[in-house]
Amino acid sequence: MKILWLSNRALTQDLTSSTGSWLQAMSAALSQYPDVRLYNITFGKKKDVERCDCGDIQQWIVPKKNLVKGEIPQDVITSICDIINQVNPDLVHIWGVEHYWALLSARGYIKYPVLLEIQGLNYTCAEAYYGGLTAEEIKQCIRLRDYILPRRRIENIQRSHEKWGVYEKEMLAAHKYISTQSEWVRAEIAPYCNANAHIFHTKMAVRAAFMNASPWNTLTGDKIQLLSVSSGVFPYKGVHIAIKALAILKQYYPNILLKIAGNYQQNRRAVKKHGYVRFLERTIQNLGLEENIVFVGSLNTDELLAEMKRTNVMIHSSFVESYSLVLAEAMAVGVPGVISYAGAMSELAQDGVSGLFYSSADYRKCAYQVRRLIEDKELSRSISSAARCTAMERNNIQSVVAKQLSIYNDVLSRE
Repeated sequence: MKILWLSNRALTQDLTSSTGSWLQAMSAALSQYPDVRLYNITFGKKKDVERCDCGDIQQWIVPKKNLVKGEIPQDVITSICDIINQVNPDLVHIWGVEHYWALLSARGYIKYPVLLEIQGLNYTCAEAYYGGLTAEEIKQCIRLRDYILPRRRIENIQRSHEKWGVYEKEMLAAHKYISTQSEWVRAEIAPYCNANAHIFHTKMAVRAAFMNASPWNTLTGDKIQLLSVSSGVFPYKGVHIAIKALAILKQYYPNILLKIAGNYQQNRRAVKKHGYVRFLERTIQNLGLEENIVFVGSLNTDELLAEMKRTNVMIHSSFVESYSLVLAEAMAVGVPGVISYAGAMSELAQDGVSGLFYSSADYRKCAYQVRRLIEDKELSRSISSAARCTAMERNNIQSVVAKQLSIYNDVLSRE
């Protein structure tokens, strides 16, 4: 079986990467099957197409270009179609609708069976973009430079998500086979899919480092540490909710520390930072939390795992999630989580059993749930154990790969 991926990242043999980790884990597992031959096409900052294999996986990196008046550049179409025809795959697996890969098949350029995988959805991110910010707070995210470079204004970034949603809906309508990771995603895409489309329910691969880690046991120590992880500098990731919750928690635990992981532009000069980042910095100053918050930057696998092991509670504060891989990874380690009722996260953990939940914008309830886990050691242990057991069963790599192969075979049997 020859499977060609169109994905948003280059596969490498470096298992510590901080991005696209589910693809890395899945590709490594699939490559162990002798009857599966895997190929990958991705994009990068290249002038020309480059061959860049990952072990036995043949891989090509094509120049990253934008749509031009809604059309895919012809040289990109030619390059990708030439590679696809050279591989002559049994199936093309397109990972995500965040890039225009799926427009290639939607518009008839790919002549092979296609499985479209849903990862994030820009149109749902657009709807939740402001993450509960008030009108006044949104104004505080707009800076002088945003009038010079208006595309960087917060409302224009939101609008760009919304505009891309038009293409996402085109992609959804044109595909016969669509793979999803949660009931929430299936509900969100249902109005836009072809009535005759086959919707599959797949499973997510979690990095082996988290699945094989020794169980979390951080219940002691003088300093209480919290952790928040964000894959992007967007209000809908809800970091401001974690910060506001911290202000309440500081009243009870003066030395409490919140570590915020992600690319929050720590090394940029203030004038070059995104308006939302500057809003966060001003909020931290206004709440007197300068000594209680550390931006630790983007973390690779080993660094993130180490931070999880030092953490008393993880706060998962997003306003929209199609799956939340970092929640799945934290559960595998057994880190107790306080989780926003958003997107698919309530499908990963059960309130009061394997996590504690709060309504997305309710920072007071978020703080309350964190306090429960800090004060009640038995509750913390119980949630840690239940979270880990859930993840061990749900994200077992043999089960994940078996499900993926069954979907591939199902698609091919229908062609």
